[in-house]
Amino acid sequence: MPADKQPGLLRDILDSAKAIQKYMAGVTHEKFLADTEKQDAVLRRLEIIGEAASRLAPETQALFPDLPFRAMRGMRNIIAHDYGEVDLEQVWTTASTDLDHLVAVLDGYFASIG
Repeated sequence: MPADKQPGLLRDILDSAKAIQKYMAGVTHEKFLADTEKQDAVLRRLEIIGEAASRLAPETQALFPDLPFRAMRGMRNIIAHDYGEVDLEQVWTTASTDLDHLVAVLDGYFASIG
């Protein structure tokens, strides 16, 4: 992947994470588990995050040592290829809690590069 594509991939990850945060605003655990449309929207954005993470160069990933790129790719692979094994509890945790750090790190990165 050409180096000039790397910021775009990071932006895709950030935009999808922010979309998930928007989808999840005010949604309780119970509502999420009962709402297949909400699940589908979140799962689609997690797929995008994982696909973009899989296209990041090792040098780009090394800029963010505390971001779980391997886990992002792994979740995407489960959603896309082993969809019967998707753990909605893990999806809930990721969507409702884990993305805050990802968004903060990537927002900080983009703010620092202008």
